[in-house]
Amino acid sequence: MKKIIWIILFAFILVIFFQTEAYSQQTLFNVPSADVTQKGKIFVQHETQFSNKFFVNTEYGALGIGKNTEIDVTLGGVGTDNVANELLGVGFKSFIPLNKELYKKYETKLTFGTLIQTSLRGNGVGNWTYSHASARLPKLKTRISGGVNVLTTTFAGRDVFGFIGGIEQPITKRFGLQMDWFSGKHANGFLIPGFYYIGPKDVTLWAGYQIHNNKANGDNGFVIEISRIF
Repeated sequence: MKKIIWIILFAFILVIFFQTEAYSQQTLFNVPSADVTQKGKIFVQHETQFSNKFFVNTEYGALGIGKNTEIDVTLGGVGTDNVANELLGVGFKSFIPLNKELYKKYETKLTFGTLIQTSLRGNGVGNWTYSHASARLPKLKTRISGGVNVLTTTFAGRDVFGFIGGIEQPITKRFGLQMDWFSGKHANGFLIPGFYYIGPKDVTLWAGYQIHNNKANGDNGFVIEISRIF
């Protein structure tokens, strides 16, 4: 099983570096983005979270199937025994435009999705279901998202109902700032401010610093992500 996990991880990284087009993103850091992968496109992302006491990898993949919907696959908890589960998840994300005129002007939308997670360490099946509304401010192009989510014990270490939110602020065509937050006392309960940069050949890099809501949630530390859509 360990060999299979590392082969999948390596394959994700190869795909990221040798494809050439980028259109959107699947998440801010942990909170789902309002974006959905375009029909016929495939999104891949490698994420590493680490501190002086903590290290974990997560692989994301999404296939755009049309009608503002994507099919999502994740592989989380890889490379460490510091988390309770290695999880393989399958689900979807979709959005509905909110009012045609407002959508054209402010990109108003309702995003929702679910992910069914199976523990690769024999700890059962869990679920994460979420929804948030978002809009982009005129001129500044700031996008603000806010909503709720439900996480089960297999996913987050305890059953949770709480708030999720995010802010995205483009600075230039290639560089921007962003921040997301999960409320509550659980494994995903962090505030993460950071930035993104679209580099050569449209390789996109995200970097942030996660700050726990409660010490029981885990260590503060860094988050690094690299992604591609092809």
